Amino acid sequence: MKVVISDFPSVAIPERMDESVEIKHWLAIGAFEFYPLLTNPQESFSRKDLKRYGIKEGWIDSQGIEKAQKKGAKVFLIETTSPQLRLFKYINGRIGNKSNFYLVSKIISEKAQEVTLITDGSCSYAVWLNGDKQIEVRGKHNLNKAGDRFTNISLKEGENLLFIKISRGTNKKSWDLICAITSLRESERIFRVNYAGDFVVNPIVNKSLEVYAGPFLKGSVEIVDEHGVIITVTSFENHNTNAQPFVISGLDRLKEGFYTVILIVGDEKIRQIIYKGDYEKFVKSIKKNVDKQADNSLYTNDLRVACQRVDYLNNRPGDPGSPSETRYLNRNRVFWAYSLHEMLQKNAATQLMTYENQKGELGVFIFHKDSKLAQNCPLVIIIPSSLQGSSMIEDWYTGNLDQIETDNTLSDEYGMAVVWIYAGGKHYSSAQTEKEITAVINRLHSVIDTQRVFITGDCEGGRRALVQLAVSPGRYAACVAASPITLSGGNDGIPINLIDKMGNIPIMIRHGREDDVSPVENSRRFFAEAQKMNLQVEYTEVAGSHVNIRKDGHRYIFEYFSQIIIQK
Repeated sequence: MKVVISDFPSVAIPERMDESVEIKHWLAIGAFEFYPLLTNPQESFSRKDLKRYGIKEGWIDSQGIEKAQKKGAKVFLIETTSPQLRLFKYINGRIGNKSNFYLVSKIISEKAQEVTLITDGSCSYAVWLNGDKQIEVRGKHNLNKAGDRFTNISLKEGENLLFIKISRGTNKKSWDLICAITSLRESERIFRVNYAGDFVVNPIVNKSLEVYAGPFLKGSVEIVDEHGVIITVTSFENHNTNAQPFVISGLDRLKEGFYTVILIVGDEKIRQIIYKGDYEKFVKSIKKNVDKQADNSLYTNDLRVACQRVDYLNNRPGDPGSPSETRYLNRNRVFWAYSLHEMLQKNAATQLMTYENQKGELGVFIFHKDSKLAQNCPLVIIIPSSLQGSSMIEDWYTGNLDQIETDNTLSDEYGMAVVWIYAGGKHYSSAQTEKEITAVINRLHSVIDTQRVFITGDCEGGRRALVQLAVSPGRYAACVAASPITLSGGNDGIPINLIDKMGNIPIMIRHGREDDVSPVENSRRFFAEAQKMNLQVEYTEVAGSHVNIRKDGHRYIFEYFSQIIIQK
């Protein structure tokens, strides 16, 4: 079908923005083919595919659209309910020789205003506004954050043209884009959430340290040693770190070891642990310290699995073609190495812990508890969604640091400890999960209140949490299921068929109306059935899809559990 300029999708930006405006409708051109024998797929992003139609990258008008269609380019409209655009859905036939898409949207602003464009894409993308390039990102294989780059832009009153080029390179798993516009104030808040613990570009440092400050153009950076002594303070002003990170030099004089970097922006401070020095040397040294633990106590087992995690990350090959993946790997290396370092001192807040199953095999889970919490604190058990691995030590789940650290912060704020269980990974079963939860609670019984144990999960994890509630309703003080799948399931059961087994335990469900992964009908029907039985089920339906640009989307879960504690 022929597409004309009047078909252009548009997004309205109000004069006063109270929340982010997600861009879900696009005019798409592509995907364009290339010859792999002549072009390295990783370099296909550099191809200017529109040039053959006399169209310059960054801008297009009605004549350009018509010209491209007449010459055989595929031009079509995309309308989604989710801000996460999955471009693999729009490819027919072989994908091996296709790499570049061009995406266009009209932004209609009620007034001339300064806003922030929040983007995340894979593998490489560039963004133009009204013909001017705003940002270019290369070699990002996954959308780890959903809200990754923060670019301050100037909208003119009326119509603005947003133009994006996105390439998958050699990426066969993710060819995705997320794009939203928000106020400067809201973008700063999102940055502080999403980049807590992750603003240092090179977390394993030698001579210099690089900082990404998102929408902030000024701020200061402190480096603090393990004794709390400030080593250096450096300020930046009018520095756009999207174009170039803020660099702090002269760190070769520092002793090897862990340091805390504090980014001060506005009235807020966010922190990250880095390692200065020869990381390989450190891993060898800490492995020797763990090897000295000769007994078979649970604490020693904890140290051994934590060491295995550090060793696994240390031996993983990096990706020299992807600065983003290198940073992600190094951040994991530092986080889990610091955890092991603190475990040896018996000071770790977040750590791997073990239990012994009935076969005498070790199970592994993640435990977080703020040292300021009392010994008998409440416990939140987080049930994972579908995992594809067979080992907690090596699985992606242990490397999902953004969510882990954000939930850690929330648990500290609300005075709770948190456990992430593995639930058997790809060998999941409700029976196995029940045994694991029992073993975890037994292991932690001396530091938690077993009468205040809560359970939660997202999507498939929400389904599994509801199933576990049906298995042992007397164990839990309350359950929260976020966008759960309730109308289908495996041999372990379908939640809507298990309602009568869930006791009268308080349940809270929240679901996005535009969820394209777990349709909202799952929660609507579950809630309707629960009402018929007069159960304590609270249901909230919200605008939005399965994707949350902010990483603190679990706040309502901790708020709900906190209310249950107060009521009791």
